[in-house]
Amino acid sequence: MTGPGPQVQVCARYGLLGDRPPQDLLHLFQLTAAALPATHLAVILVTEGHCWAPVASGWVAQALPAPTVLPDRTFHGPGRAPEVAPCQALLGDDVWHWAAGTPLTSPDGVTFGLLFAACRGRPRRWTAAHQTRLERSAHLIVQGLDHHAARCQVTQVQQDNAALRRRLDRATLTARTFQAIADLTALPLDGREGLRRAARLTAALIGVDWSGVQRGPAAPETVWPIRFRRDTSPLPPDLPGSGPLCTVDGEAGWTLADGQPAALAWVAAPGEDARLLFVRFGRHARWSSADRQVLRDLVWALRHLLAFTAQRSALHGLEGQLQFALRSFPMLLWVTDAAGELVAAEGSALRGPLSGQPVLSLLRGEEEAGLPDSAGAPNSGGPRRSVTLDGRVYDTHQVTLPDGGQLGVAFDVTELTESRAAARQAQQYAETLLELTRVLPASGQLRHLGAQALNVLLPALKGSWLVFWEHVPGEARLRPLVTCGAVPPGVAAAQTRGFSDADPFAQRLLAGQTVQIHEAQLPPAVVAAGLRAALLIPVQAAGATFVLAAYQDGRGIWTPPERELLTLAARVLQVSLERHTAMQQLRAAASTDPLTGLGNRRAFETEIREALASGPVTLVTLDVDGLKTVNDRDGHARGDALLRAVGRALRAVPDSDAYRVGGDEFCLLLRGTRAEVLTGVDRALAGLPDDGFPDAGASAGVAFAPQDAPDPEALWQLADERMYRQKASRRPPPGRAPA
Repeated sequence: MTGPGPQVQVCARYGLLGDRPPQDLLHLFQLTAAALPATHLAVILVTEGHCWAPVASGWVAQALPAPTVLPDRTFHGPGRAPEVAPCQALLGDDVWHWAAGTPLTSPDGVTFGLLFAACRGRPRRWTAAHQTRLERSAHLIVQGLDHHAARCQVTQVQQDNAALRRRLDRATLTARTFQAIADLTALPLDGREGLRRAARLTAALIGVDWSGVQRGPAAPETVWPIRFRRDTSPLPPDLPGSGPLCTVDGEAGWTLADGQPAALAWVAAPGEDARLLFVRFGRHARWSSADRQVLRDLVWALRHLLAFTAQRSALHGLEGQLQFALRSFPMLLWVTDAAGELVAAEGSALRGPLSGQPVLSLLRGEEEAGLPDSAGAPNSGGPRRSVTLDGRVYDTHQVTLPDGGQLGVAFDVTELTESRAAARQAQQYAETLLELTRVLPASGQLRHLGAQALNVLLPALKGSWLVFWEHVPGEARLRPLVTCGAVPPGVAAAQTRGFSDADPFAQRLLAGQTVQIHEAQLPPAVVAAGLRAALLIPVQAAGATFVLAAYQDGRGIWTPPERELLTLAARVLQVSLERHTAMQQLRAAASTDPLTGLGNRRAFETEIREALASGPVTLVTLDVDGLKTVNDRDGHARGDALLRAVGRALRAVPDSDAYRVGGDEFCLLLRGTRAEVLTGVDRALAGLPDDGFPDAGASAGVAFAPQDAPDPEALWQLADERMYRQKASRRPPPGRAPA
C-alpha cells in the first residue's frame, strides 16, 4: 500500500490541508494583491485527485477540478486562455483582459499549486515587470510557508520536551515514594503501622479518594484521608477478587456500601493476612496502566518492608530475604559494624563498576551535588549523598543500626541523571530556536539582524564565540559583519581583516558546504593566538552568501546536539534573510509606478502626511498637455513614452520627490516653502521637444502648507484648482486640439 504523494506531503507539512489556511499565507497573499494590477487573484493547491483555492481575491475560495498535469512554466497574455483545468473553471465564460500564473514549488522541487492572477474591467497592461513580481510573490509565499513549517516543528519539539519532563517528574515521584517506603525499615515500627504508612504514601502517589488497611475478616481501617473516622469504612463487607493484586473500574458495576459506583484496587501484603485498599469514587473512575504498575511495585515494596520488620534482629536472615530486590534493581546494600568494617555487601551493582573494588572506599569518593534529598533541597554531606563511580551516578543513603553499625543502600540513578541533563539541553536548544524565530526582525539593517541572531545563540554554546560573515564580491573577500562573545585579541585582529574568497575553505563555503576546521588544519600563528577549532555554515539568501561561524579556544569539538543547533539556526537565519529581502522588494513594488519608476499614489499619500508632520511643505500638481493627441495620433505606446519622458524630467527637479498619481497626473513634493518652484518645473519640462514631443507640455498648480492649507486633502485640492485655472487660461496653438 503506497503512502501519500509528494504534493500531499508538502501541503501537510505547510499546514494547508486543514479548514483554515495559515496566517502567514493570508498576510503574504494580501501583500501580493496590493503589488499586482490584478482584479482577481487566487492561490490554487493541487494534490492527487483534489484541487482547491483556499485563498482568493475577486473569486470565492472554492473546490476546483484537478488538472491532469501542472504547468512547469508561467502563462500570461491577453486572449490566451490557460489550458489548466482549475484556471479555466475560475475564468469561466467572462471576458478577461489577461490571465497569468506561476507554479508554487517547494525547496525540494515539488510543484504543489499555482499563484494565478487575472484582470477584467478597466484595461490594464500586463508587463514583464508584473510577471517578475508575480514569480517573486510565489517564491515569497513558499518561503513564508517554509518558515511557518519550521515554527511548527520547533513548537512540536517543545511539546515533546514537556511530555518528557512530565514522565521524568512521574518517575522521580515514584522513586521517592518507594524510597520513603524503604526508609520505613529504618524506623522502630511493627508490621501494622508499617502497612498504614505504606498505604498513605501510595494513596498520595496515585491520587485516590479513600485508602485503608484490612487485616483478616475484620472491617477495613481508614488511613487516608484523615477526615474519615478510623473505625468507619465506605466499603461493603464482601470485596471482589483474589491474588496479590486486584483492580475493578467504576464502569464494572461495583458499588460502595451506600450504593454509589466506585473503582476499587487492593494489594495483598506478602506473608500477612492483610491487604491495602484504594478507592476512587464515581462511575467513570478508572485505574490506568501507570497506577497498576505502581501497585505491582508496591507488592515488592511491602515484601521488603514486612520482611525487614519481622527479622530486624537477624542481619544474616535479611540478606536472604532481600535477594529478589537486590537482583532486580541496579542497587547495592551494605552493612558495617560499630568499628566501620564491612560486614556484608550485596546487589546487582557489584557486577558493574563496583566489581572487585573496596565498597566503602568508593562510596566515600567523589560527591555530586545534583540530587535533592527527601525534603527537596540539594544534599549537603548528611547521611544521604550522591557519588560518581567510574562514570556511574549512585544515590546513597545510610542509617545507624542499634549496635552502632551502619546500613547503607545505593541506587544506580545514572540513566535518570542523564535523562534530566539531556532533557534540559533539548529544552534549552528548542527554546533558543524558538527565541531566534521570534526576535529576528522582518525589516531593518542586516547588521542588526545578524547581531540579534548571535546574541540568542551564544548562551547555548558554552566556551564559544560567534561571527556572522558577509561575502563581498567586489572585494573578493569574506569580512566579519557581526562578532559576539569573548574573542582572544590575536584572533580578533586576524578576523577583522577577513580572508580572501580564494582560500580553500572559503571556496567550499561559497559552494554551499559546511566546514569544520580542527586544530591540525589551522595555521600555527592562529593556534598560538588562541583558536583551536572552527565550525562554519554557509547561509545563502537572496543571491548573497553569508557564513554563520562558531569558534573555540578550549575543547575544540562540538557535540552532535550543538552542531544540529547551529545547522538549524543557519536555516532559520536563511529563511529570515530571504523573507527580509522579499518583504523589502514587495514593499518597494507596492509603492512604485511601474511605467515611470516614480512613486505611486499610495507612496505620495503616505509621504505627504509624514512631510506635513515635520514642517512646511510645497506641493505642485501637474497635468500633461497633449497626451490625448499623442495617443490618438501615434498610439498608446508613444503615449507611454511621453509619460516616461515627463517622469524623467520631473525627477530632475532639484530637492523634490516626484510621483505619478493618476493617468497623466503628477505631483512634486518639496520640503519647505519654494516660491520659485514652478520656474524649475518649466525648466525641467523644456526638454520634452528634444525627446520627440514638440507639442507636449504640462499645466501646473502650486500650494503651500501650512499657509494655504494645513492638511493633505485640502492642500492637494487647492493645488489642483490652481492647475486647472492655468490649463483653462492657456489657449491651444493653431491646428492643435486641446489636451
